[in-house]
Amino acid sequence: MAILLRSEIETLLAPLSDNSGLYDLVKEPLSKVMQDLVAGAARDRAWFFLPLIICDVICGRCEHAIPTCAGIELLKAAAGVFDDIEDTDSAESLPSKYGIPLALNTANILLILAERAFTRLKKQGVDSDIVVNIIDTVNSYCVTACIGQHLDLSLASEEFTLEDVYLRVIAMKSASTVECACYSGALLAEANQELIKSFTIFGHNLGMASQIANDIKGIRHLSDIKKHKITLPTIYALAQTDGETHRLLEAVFCKRPYGFLPTPDRIRDLLFSTGAIQYATIKMELYKQQALNTLFELERAGVKVDQLKQFLQ
Repeated sequence: MAILLRSEIETLLAPLSDNSGLYDLVKEPLSKVMQDLVAGAARDRAWFFLPLIICDVICGRCEHAIPTCAGIELLKAAAGVFDDIEDTDSAESLPSKYGIPLALNTANILLILAERAFTRLKKQGVDSDIVVNIIDTVNSYCVTACIGQHLDLSLASEEFTLEDVYLRVIAMKSASTVECACYSGALLAEANQELIKSFTIFGHNLGMASQIANDIKGIRHLSDIKKHKITLPTIYALAQTDGETHRLLEAVFCKRPYGFLPTPDRIRDLLFSTGAIQYATIKMELYKQQALNTLFELERAGVKVDQLKQFLQ
């Protein structure tokens, strides 16, 4: 399946090959997924295989879901470029290396190629009504993600440091992508509404757990501290501390005035000592357990879910 998905993406990119500069530019945001596909990325960990896996466990076949996997991955790549344009926090990003105009054009091309990917479902023998439903579903999730991004960009730090607000934002921005992949897979398998709902709930909880895992990784590796990025561990620590520790955290993450900025290592130590990493880990495990509970329900209904359980390990 990795070979077929790589081939599908390369087919979609083929019209750009006459312009090597543009072709290479568009391939850059896709480089990680293409490397995974060349290496034959394991289906038990690569989330872009979710539509294929879910389609397979429901109806026993999945090749017709490949264009959907390609389309969602292209949309994810486009969103990444737009994110870089809005955040401007990485020297390795497209806007930093090539400028905003070229980055915008690249993101727009990725969006258009994604739409073309979904129309290629017809070539796989997918009924026209289902193709339209897939396109409508994906676009609806994209709108949700854009609303989440708007909240992320526009909320004041005081609002964003409320845990319920943060969880709502990441549900819209991040978890919605995984939710969309699971919903689409069930839809392509022509599952009933009850099954579609169950796989959508699984996707939501898997997406939330994955984002919080990224939050924890961002603290451990210092990347989110260096970017002054507010994530769940930071929110917990800000809510639980006072005095000097609280002022230090506010200086780094809320841009409050302070005599000096502590080193990223010092902030990481504070986040560990306040229990913030432990709290985020517990929260992540709760979402994983909710996802696992959904899989147990599906298993009792006769659906083979062993491959999906691998995503929660």
